[in-house]
Amino acid sequence: MRTRRLFGVSILLALAVGPLLPVLGSVRTSGRVIVTEGDTVREDLYAFGGRVIVEGTVEGDIVTFTNDLTITGTVTGDVLAAVAGPARISGDVGGSVRVAAVSLEVTGSVGGDVSSVAIDALVAAQVARDVLIVGGEVVAGGVVGRDVRGQAWSLDVHGEIGRDVIVKVDDITVGPGARVAGDVEFQASDDVRVDDGASIGGAVVQRDVLAPVWAKATTRVIAWLSILAFVVGGLVMVWLFRGSMARAVVAAGERPWRSGLVGLAVVLAVPVAVLPLGLTLVGLPVALVLIVLWVVALGLGAAPAVAAVGARIMGERGGLAGSFLVGAVLWRAAMWVLTLVAALVYLAATLVGIGAFTLGAW
Repeated sequence: MRTRRLFGVSILLALAVGPLLPVLGSVRTSGRVIVTEGDTVREDLYAFGGRVIVEGTVEGDIVTFTNDLTITGTVTGDVLAAVAGPARISGDVGGSVRVAAVSLEVTGSVGGDVSSVAIDALVAAQVARDVLIVGGEVVAGGVVGRDVRGQAWSLDVHGEIGRDVIVKVDDITVGPGARVAGDVEFQASDDVRVDDGASIGGAVVQRDVLAPVWAKATTRVIAWLSILAFVVGGLVMVWLFRGSMARAVVAAGERPWRSGLVGLAVVLAVPVAVLPLGLTLVGLPVALVLIVLWVVALGLGAAPAVAAVGARIMGERGGLAGSFLVGAVLWRAAMWVLTLVAALVYLAATLVGIGAFTLGAW
């Protein structure tokens, strides 16, 4: 019954939201979305496809979710993209570039900032403002109007930087062609190479990053809020899905390996299913709902597993809610004590919990 209700709600959202999407701008969904050379899109472009290629002009923003992004034309607004593969931008972008991708290459001109999360990143463009990058191997070239900031495995600076370079890296190279008007400030745990031919107007400073008091306090508040959110969310799950949660707790306690494998399959299957759904106007809202449910599952999915641990300790006392509370306390305490394997503890409980809840609901 609940499965039919969830399916019905998804269809209603698709029917309600789908017709409204064109109001936002030009929506294009296909295996390959192409704005050909000489073509002009006179509004924002929302592109969802296996490949997105822009050779012409977009008079507005580009918002895209794709496997491969190539922009050789002109975008007057911003580029906001989630790319499961490479992103190559060699055209002119009037606004900012904000991209999450496996690899990023920006070699054109950008009127705002370049902000990116990427495994490999090359920024060799004319950037009017800042370059902000979190990644693996990062190369900062071209001409940057203000700062280069970020965190990376390795950073190679060989362009012209209008102000400062402030980064946290494993190793950093400032090449002979680098021209930095301000300071080069970094925390590096490995190699540091500053070529004699590099020009640095300010100081070269290597230092440890010490968290200020307000940052420590904020981190602790966030940590306690996350614990509170998990407890409240878990109790809400117990209240809303009492039957499914009871069966999920049994599945997690008696068949943890099976539950873990089912949970792993669910976690991996949702992102795979989202892309083809996003290729149609009716499927796009369903894909958005799945993404929201997937994120919620990653946050609250451990509830059945920790409740199973609590039930084994409590026995018949305390009921389902009491078992969950005891299990949640022990789970968080285990992650606090076993800091080196805290991620594994979290991941194991989450996969077992998601799989157990799936089996219980089924």
